[in-house]
Amino acid sequence: MSKKLLLLYLAVYTFFMKKLALLLMAAVALFTVSCTREFTCQCTVKYTGNHPGLPDSSMHEFAIKDAKKQAIKKCEANSLTVTEQDITMDEKCRLY
Repeated sequence: MSKKLLLLYLAVYTFFMKKLALLLMAAVALFTVSCTREFTCQCTVKYTGNHPGLPDSSMHEFAIKDAKKQAIKKCEANSLTVTEQDITMDEKCRLY
């Protein structure tokens, strides 16, 4: 009788362990795949200097379709500051 119970226990244990292993592999696969979405990168451009007639601040947006971390890097890579002839153009980009 105890041999039959032991075999039954081992069969049930093996069945559930296989299911658990499958579930764990599926969870790992789901979390390692990055989600690609469309994000909006918004850039604000400001001009400063002592020259009359400088343009007002402006803003422009563009879409980035990527995983969030990569989209942040791509968006922020568009930020720059340039100074030429005492006029500074400062462009700051952020992901929304």
